Amino acid sequence: MIQRIPNPFSDSFSNAVVIPMGEYSVIYIGGQVGHPPDGPVKVTAEPFEEEAKLCMANVERALKKAGASLKDVVRITTYLTDLGNYPAWDRVRKATFQGALPASSTVGVQALLVNARMEIDTVAVIKTGKSRG
Repeated sequence: MIQRIPNPFSDSFSNAVVIPMGEYSVIYIGGQVGHPPDGPVKVTAEPFEEEAKLCMANVERALKKAGASLKDVVRITTYLTDLGNYPAWDRVRKATFQGALPASSTVGVQALLVNARMEIDTVAVIKTGKSRG
């Protein structure tokens, strides 16, 4: 049965969707931005590296609610409004995943919602019925 975890700030999309597939479950985390964990959903962190850390903390929170952790992440797609911020993002990504790096793509975009300079979509895989978050 597909499990949909609501977004705490919006009723127009799920924060995460968990899809059981036999022995494993695939978890799709909706796009996360670097806003404070309790809101408001507006990005104001400076410098960019702080925004990237907040973004990853939001990814980690969403994973935990879905029964997963950063160690379960197999793929991330990052959207940056300024590719000049890529080196800072790369430092945060390496520090966050500490050697267990997921497959990754980074895409330059013109703009993102809520004043964000980055947004991350995440895919994780866990053993079905085994919460590891």
